[in-house]
Amino acid sequence: MKKLAGIVVLCMAVMMAACGSQSSGEPNKEQASEVKFTDIVSNIKDQVSEDLKAEGVDDTSQTHQEVDLKDTKDENSVANIWIEKMKMNPELLANGTVIAALMNVNADEIIVLEAKDEEQVAELKKSLENELASQVQTWERYLPDQYEKVKNNKIVTKGKFLLYVTYTNPEAIEKAFNESF
Repeated sequence: MKKLAGIVVLCMAVMMAACGSQSSGEPNKEQASEVKFTDIVSNIKDQVSEDLKAEGVDDTSQTHQEVDLKDTKDENSVANIWIEKMKMNPELLANGTVIAALMNVNADEIIVLEAKDEEQVAELKKSLENELASQVQTWERYLPDQYEKVKNNKIVTKGKFLLYVTYTNPEAIEKAFNESF
């Protein structure tokens, strides 16, 4: 009888652990591999649009630019400027998008990267940390309200995807990113 009770307790513990890992919000490798980069970017752009509409702005193209970091054919392209600024090796990227404020009085920057290989995530994260250091240097003396955004920056990784957020509500962007998985 004790053996049977022990087996039942063990089975219940295994089932609870399995359920707990599914609801933790962290994608397993299979879930992360099924995610499309374009879906992540679309979810984030939808959140930015929603936030701007709440502020009375209907067209994000008036306030933010979108840069495809894979568009590096022209050596003077905006993508190359971003890559150089972050000290990033573009060979590590499967995909990359920057959504940033058009005006230099707004620190908004949302960067979504997909590494070609999960082993390259750490190096790409260093590039995002370089960008954060650059933003700190720019904004700490320039506009205090924008510097507050920079201080609340988030860098998140899931599988081979990375997210960099300097934004008024970084949690909303992080949530949009996480909900993509």
